[in-house]
Amino acid sequence: MKRAVITILGTIGVPREGQEKAEYFLSDSLKEDFSVKRDRYTNMLPLLIDNLKDSYGTIECIYTEDAQKIQSKVLDYEHLDFKIEDNGFFISNIDGEAEAKYSFFLEKYNKVIEKYDRVIIDVSHGFRHLPILATVDMIMQNIKDPKKIEYIFFAKEIEKFSKYEVVDLKEYLELANLSFMLSSFNQNYTVSSNIRFKNQLYKKIAKELSDFSHHFLSNSLKPLIEGSLISDIIDNLEKLQKDKAVENFKHYIEDIILHLEDIRQLKYASEWQKLYEISKIMDTRGYQLNAITLLFESVGFYCLESLSNIDMVDKRTKEYYGFIAQKRKPENIYSTYTMTNQIRTLVKIQNRFHVSDERLFIANDKVKNTIIEYLDDVSHIHKFEKFIQDLEALRNNLAHGNSSNSIGNVKQSYQSHLSRFKDLCIDKDIFSTAKLFDKKSTVDRLNNKWQ
Repeated sequence: MKRAVITILGTIGVPREGQEKAEYFLSDSLKEDFSVKRDRYTNMLPLLIDNLKDSYGTIECIYTEDAQKIQSKVLDYEHLDFKIEDNGFFISNIDGEAEAKYSFFLEKYNKVIEKYDRVIIDVSHGFRHLPILATVDMIMQNIKDPKKIEYIFFAKEIEKFSKYEVVDLKEYLELANLSFMLSSFNQNYTVSSNIRFKNQLYKKIAKELSDFSHHFLSNSLKPLIEGSLISDIIDNLEKLQKDKAVENFKHYIEDIILHLEDIRQLKYASEWQKLYEISKIMDTRGYQLNAITLLFESVGFYCLESLSNIDMVDKRTKEYYGFIAQKRKPENIYSTYTMTNQIRTLVKIQNRFHVSDERLFIANDKVKNTIIEYLDDVSHIHKFEKFIQDLEALRNNLAHGNSSNSIGNVKQSYQSHLSRFKDLCIDKDIFSTAKLFDKKSTVDRLNNKWQ
């Protein structure tokens, strides 16, 4: 494995007569991986050469003409046999020259990094803008290949000109990545697969948020809401809040915790309510197809839970949930999809519904005709039928890639269907208008009692 230390040379020269060399010491985190042979060096270049040239890899120097001359004298003073010009590249400090342009530096800098499998970057010294450009480039490199940059050295001044602590800025790069990850998740549940952390808590949170994202965006909602993942994320985010280093983006953490708590509380809601609320969340995050699909599925559960107040349907519902719990074969038939799809379709087309297979939820004409008898007694049932037809058409149009609507039109259409759902299913609770139903409160009627 090819490794190198890449350093930008500065202009700190040989100490004046009677002046001591500066004291350098490693931060606690760097002491776990490195040691230095002595306490005092003129600057970072002799420290790097003396301690890493043989044990880590090549030393690549980026230098101006002045820096090269000054540091050559420093190396003689430190009795170190090293040729600055052998590796690295020259940068001009004269405005207008090609070698002074930012683009020249970034191109050369990237080429040096690309030569190696692993690198340590030192940004302790340098001419004007170079350390800043190097830091920007490192952020990009870290996103492309997080393992390549192992450490980012910086000599932090403890006492002016005399004492320096060598710290690893990669820790701060991790904080930048953590902030980016939390912000991205907060907006649309995405977590970049390229982000890698050394910090174990950050690593754990990244894995958990990624798992959440996969569940949520694939509509795998039941194991997500009823499992322990959301609780684990909240616990780890609360631990993260205690870290003073995250003070500047604490609001992301607080927003995510509050939002996840709202989702966690959905485990106590009925199935149609879960899907209705998550549909609205999907819409705000910009996932219109998911939002429309979940609203459509919510309609199916609303029909199932409401019409299960008919004794015959109630018994069949309990029986069918029992088949599902037993994992009766074939599982594509014995599923909640079969239950909700059949009963939603029956509500939509009523007498045109065809009973085809006794293994299906609506297994015979007796069940079918009993439901239709109740539907005939429901006020606004034709409005509800039309609503189901329109929502299904919108869902199918988007799902099959045939839509010519703009995203603005889709969002507007979704909001229109959401308003119709609220009016018919929540405000009017249309199935409660059937006189044949036992008079129960909306909460009691729609409580999902089979799961």
